[in-house]
Amino acid sequence: MHRPDRIGALVLTFAVIALYIGVANFLNWLSLASLPLGTVDALPIMVIDAAFLNLYVIRQRKRAQN
Repeated sequence: MHRPDRIGALVLTFAVIALYIGVANFLNWLSLASLPLGTVDALPIMVIDAAFLNLYVIRQRKRAQN
């Protein structure tokens, strides 16, 4: 198992933050809990996160082929 590189750590961190914001928004929408950042519009963050994850996967596949 290889050690994740810096970009991988940043992508993972951003994905966790986006997941937290999505869960906080969902719980806020259901009126179950009011978590910090629960009122932030999550759609742009989720779209950016999906783009970052796709680019990272493409980068990793190209590195694995070489």
